[in-house]
Amino acid sequence: MRNKHSVNIIFSFLPGIISIFVTFFSIPIYLNYFDNDTYANYLIQHFILTLGMILSLQLGKIASINIQTVGKRERENLIYTTLILSIILGSILSGICLFFINFFLESKNFISVGFSLFIGIVLTIIYINLEYISRGLSYFKETSLSNLSFYSLSISLPGFLIFTDIDKNFIVINLFNISLAIKVISILFLLILLIKKKVLINAKINLKLTHKFYFHSKWMTLTSFYTQIYDYFDKHLIKIYFGSLLLITYSIPQQIAAKLTIISSAIISVILPKLSAAKNDKNKKKTLTANLYLFIYLSSFLILIFLPFYENILNWWLKDGYQIKILKLFELFLLATFLGSCSNILVSMYEANSIAKKNTILETYSIFPFLIGLFVSIHYENIYFFVFVIILKEFILLSFRIFELRAFILNYKILIFQILFFSTIFFFIYIENFYFVYINIIILIIISLLNIPVNILKNEFSKK
Repeated sequence: MRNKHSVNIIFSFLPGIISIFVTFFSIPIYLNYFDNDTYANYLIQHFILTLGMILSLQLGKIASINIQTVGKRERENLIYTTLILSIILGSILSGICLFFINFFLESKNFISVGFSLFIGIVLTIIYINLEYISRGLSYFKETSLSNLSFYSLSISLPGFLIFTDIDKNFIVINLFNISLAIKVISILFLLILLIKKKVLINAKINLKLTHKFYFHSKWMTLTSFYTQIYDYFDKHLIKIYFGSLLLITYSIPQQIAAKLTIISSAIISVILPKLSAAKNDKNKKKTLTANLYLFIYLSSFLILIFLPFYENILNWWLKDGYQIKILKLFELFLLATFLGSCSNILVSMYEANSIAKKNTILETYSIFPFLIGLFVSIHYENIYFFVFVIILKEFILLSFRIFELRAFILNYKILIFQILFFSTIFFFIYIENFYFVYINIIILIIISLLNIPVNILKNEFSKK
């Protein structure tokens, strides 16, 4: 009999591999067949759609946690109520948000705010809550496909239309609208799934079931607000102060490195319901330790094994668009994404234990130093400073989270040292001191071999 936990992670992981393949072909298309302003504005429009992560109020995530502990009828009513609230509140909040964006940034020549952006944010809110609910119901195969379509194919596929007989001007003008059409298909897919599974057939709105939303939503939403600043504010600043070309130079390596989150996202989507349903702290510790170590060992191995080949791969892939700055940014973004992904796995523990407030407090302490760092980067006009600010923030937050959750993490002190040695490898690569790169890699390998929790990993992922 196959281990269900492992199978669910694999199904959540496979669409991400497809997205890497699609992105591999789409980025050169956007670089070579579209002008810089068109591509940069297209990226910014999708960055703005991520506001849906805040405006969703995390209703779907809260519902996915609560449906683990309620009966069938109450579960169906909770899901239906969540979706209705998503549509109503999402529409209201999206309109208010876009009004302020237009009011404050219109003179900055930032982006044209239109009805398409409003629809896009509303769709994002609905999808985010739908996906959390579907994963909470253990529909991992189906949500993996919809996730691939909503987040990856919707961005990449419109570019391929340039090779069709469709007028190029029409494609350029409607690039974002075509992307939204693909997102609509993703949402319909999940809605049809819930209807087919008879989750929504007899459901009714019951606002009494939403009493937990207010308490948990305010902390999760505030955390999402911080995440929005951490993940996207740097790109908005670069677009405003340095223009489209530098935004593209900065965003391409970030987009590629961000594919590492495919692994962590697959793990989180599976362990969040599992942690929520765990009956005691001992089981939670086994689950969190196994999945955290799985990500750290697997991702660090993949990053380091391909380390000597990144320059050749990027040079071959981007051709005339390649520059050494993209390589250096890519290597730094790999580290930033690795640290952020480790943190996101730990955040799922805060949310499963209904202690999201503690995580929000950590984010609050770090937000102002982070913003100061970004504006220092602008002052010195150094694009690398932006990434170093992100790396420093991620490492500090990750260390604090590991310490706070130490009761649920095996050998947490050694794990922090592993992450430290892994991080310093990229610092020495940046300053081109390869002697210390090799020394750190050797030390990291030794510590990792001595600290690998074989029995916990075996029990979590082997056949049962």
